[in-house]
Amino acid sequence: MRSPAAAFGWMAGLVMLGFIASGCSSFDPRVGPSQESCGAEALSSTTSTTTGYAGTTSVGATPTICVADAGSACDDCESRWCCATRLPCYEDPVCACKDQALDTCVAAAGSDTSAVGACWNAFTSAGTVEAARVACEIEWCQAACEIP
Repeated sequence: MRSPAAAFGWMAGLVMLGFIASGCSSFDPRVGPSQESCGAEALSSTTSTTTGYAGTTSVGATPTICVADAGSACDDCESRWCCATRLPCYEDPVCACKDQALDTCVAAAGSDTSAVGACWNAFTSAGTVEAARVACEIEWCQAACEIP
């Protein structure tokens, strides 16, 4: 015959197993819309094969996002100096959406320097990918990108 303590432990274990089995189905985390809901499409890197002196190697191809963009001094500067932080942003669906929101925010702010600064601060604080991108832009392209 089992002791009452052992029976209680066994019953408690069954109750816990029931909670684990139900997973998160009884919880509503309210995580918000899908990352892709902003309509921005993240880039995906492609692979190219090159043959050279050392043999054949596969290298991730650089998307054309880091080439000069006629008419945009900021894009030109960022493509030249900050490609290593720009591409990860465009390859990440959250950062790509935040970048789109930044463009909209800056356009709406117009010449209000404090509002433009708030737009940049919101983008920078969105995550590490965004923060790295802005840090590079401030170092190399602050004037071209009109970052206050």
